[in-house]
Amino acid sequence: MAISARAQVFGSLRLDIATLNLFNFLAPPAAAYEFDRIYTQAQWQKKCDWLRHCITSLEADIIGFQEVFSVDELKDLMQELGYPHFAVVDSPRCEDYVCRAPVVAIASRLPLAEVSPVEPCPEAVAAMGLGDDFQFGRKVLRATVSLTDWGMLDLYVLHFKSPRPLFEPEALSGMSATPRLLAHRALGSFASRARRGFEAMLLYQALLKRRDETANPLVMMGDFNGGLDAAEFGGFWLEANAIHGNDRQRAGLGGLSEQAFTRAISHFALKDASVLFLEGLRYEHQSGARHITEPLEDLGHNRRPTHYFGSQGSLLDHILLSQDFDATLAPARGRVCHFAVFDEHLRRPQYERDSESSDHAALAVGLELL
Repeated sequence: MAISARAQVFGSLRLDIATLNLFNFLAPPAAAYEFDRIYTQAQWQKKCDWLRHCITSLEADIIGFQEVFSVDELKDLMQELGYPHFAVVDSPRCEDYVCRAPVVAIASRLPLAEVSPVEPCPEAVAAMGLGDDFQFGRKVLRATVSLTDWGMLDLYVLHFKSPRPLFEPEALSGMSATPRLLAHRALGSFASRARRGFEAMLLYQALLKRRDETANPLVMMGDFNGGLDAAEFGGFWLEANAIHGNDRQRAGLGGLSEQAFTRAISHFALKDASVLFLEGLRYEHQSGARHITEPLEDLGHNRRPTHYFGSQGSLLDHILLSQDFDATLAPARGRVCHFAVFDEHLRRPQYERDSESSDHAALAVGLELL
């Protein structure tokens, strides 16, 4: 298999994975969301040139994308850059040259052994009181790569519902302007969070099922449109001590020792890649396995924002890993040897290069496979 050239630095197999929201990747003359939001040919060329710069800088083996409208153009550009394997699981929806429903995509230097959309489980949808027609607003892509002498790795590319109110103010009638504005913000924003939470937990249920069936290590990445501490993502972080004893008994796990029960729950744990990177550095520093020249606190547990609204930064994009990549656990199947936020176009933009870039940072994680 082809691997990152940087793998030789560590003397072992290394895989680099990145995620990037492209921000309206749509070739002219089509328009993004509104009739007048159309790139000129010069703007489109500049956007593609910026993407070439970004991809070259990331040096990733596999990249997940969000906000893809022009699928064929992205596929061609990625093949030009050395990513012959490309996939989507849905088609952008356009009407009268106005496109309002982008898709996610994956590009890879490595062959993709399997690609499929993640569908919500009908039983889970019914149990949550949702309509029979509930679907992910943007289909989640799951791809599997087969890594020689290591095994299979599942990759999930997602783009959850935005924080914008789920419905327009006109949906609320019989109110004067001020209370209607407040009601719209309160109800609409809550509806968006609820939608994001339903999608996140239905994806988690599908992920649990897949992990149970295959035991494949996994990477989940994309634009979550919220911080990982948001209430709607709370289910991702369930631990053994959060499971009530009665629930444990009803699940038929009451006979397990505390250690065995914790181990069973931990098999399905998700970890923030940026946190694993820092924890791995601390572990190596304390054990003397690696000399860290920078103060660990300067490496930053809290990542830089991946999106800005004015001067206000938000951490919306994330890469989550299964516990297989937690180097503090034994036996680990890998470790996070690198984590980076590509945000020069947000923090120190250069107009000639960055004026048609993205409004999101890219994230990259390096995985040393053991």
